[in-house]
Amino acid sequence: MTQRAMFPPHHSLPTPPKDRDGAGTAALVLALSSYMLTTVAGGFFLAIPVGIAAIVCGVVGVRRAKRGEASNGRMARVGLVLGSVITVPTTIFLAWLFYGLSQA
Repeated sequence: MTQRAMFPPHHSLPTPPKDRDGAGTAALVLALSSYMLTTVAGGFFLAIPVGIAAIVCGVVGVRRAKRGEASNGRMARVGLVLGSVITVPTTIFLAWLFYGLSQA
């Protein structure tokens, strides 16, 4: 047996790049988690940082989808919007609550 027959040729096909869908998926999961935290007593304090994380992951996911690196741009947008819709009113409510408590 010759040396050449023992080893495969070095011109194999490159593997296609994998999608980077993690940020979009994380945005949606974090946004839903933030929503669920707003319904739990005392969860408002955790809902805001989780919602901010959803917004950040959503922005990253949308940018990756625009560049063609991710295939779940719609999921990233939903996570971004849902995270914003939950985080902004929750923050306003807590600010109003603390202001009211400080005046009493």
